[in-house]
Amino acid sequence: MRKYLLSSVFCGLCVLGIQAQVTLKGVAVKMNSDFTPVAGVEVVVQGGVPTLTDGAGTFILKLPHMESDDLLFDIRISKQGMEIVNLKEVEQWVASGDILYKVVLCPKGYIEQSRRKFYNIGKSYYQREYERKLQELRVTRELQQADIATFEQEMSQLSQEYDKRMKLLDYYADKFARINKDELSAMERQAMALVEKGDIDGAIHIYEASGIVEQFSNKMAQRDSLQQSLQTTRRLIKQQLEWYEKEGGSVSQEKAIQLKQALQQLEEKYKLMNRK
Repeated sequence: MRKYLLSSVFCGLCVLGIQAQVTLKGVAVKMNSDFTPVAGVEVVVQGGVPTLTDGAGTFILKLPHMESDDLLFDIRISKQGMEIVNLKEVEQWVASGDILYKVVLCPKGYIEQSRRKFYNIGKSYYQREYERKLQELRVTRELQQADIATFEQEMSQLSQEYDKRMKLLDYYADKFARINKDELSAMERQAMALVEKGDIDGAIHIYEASGIVEQFSNKMAQRDSLQQSLQTTRRLIKQQLEWYEKEGGSVSQEKAIQLKQALQQLEEKYKLMNRK
């Protein structure tokens, strides 16, 4: 949830009047670009009023027939020449006026290109490891004159290990391709450092090991996750505020005032988090 459930302090953000409907608010940014806003992104949801992001990347989606926390269906977000990076998170959106949602976009084809690159690096490494271990088994069998049954059992175990690694690789290659460097967690920073060196296997081990660690430090992980979300939200709001102040005009000025109020609330909440 932390990638898009950014904060609950924005119940009045960008709402120009009191409405008896759920109004969903969000921002569209470009991947790996220091949160560069993306304008002209179409946001459509079943039962909602279609909308476009403005120059600050902001969108306001009115949901006249929904209640808070209703699941959203048939979410379609599109921009010519671009694709959604955090699609799985977007698919989990619910109708809420208290959440600032985030859409991360990248040039169309970038995800598949990156996924294929990471997959091929990992595949090449695992194939070399498989051949090396297979050769070791053959040499060991010849030297120790091991029986055929033992050799075949070890061969089977080796093949199973290879298949397991390839399945993990298929999953993580896509995951690595979608990591937004603008908002890396400590774990993602370590993993991406290895990915960029070509050590895909090492990066996967970091993620696999973290699942065990999190079982013993869940409370700390939740606190760090919220701090990360608050940091990201604060940065996004400051970015939107700068754009509206430059844009000028009565509507932009009103939005800027609301953003300043939201930012002040966020700063207070962030200070409280750092004291804990």
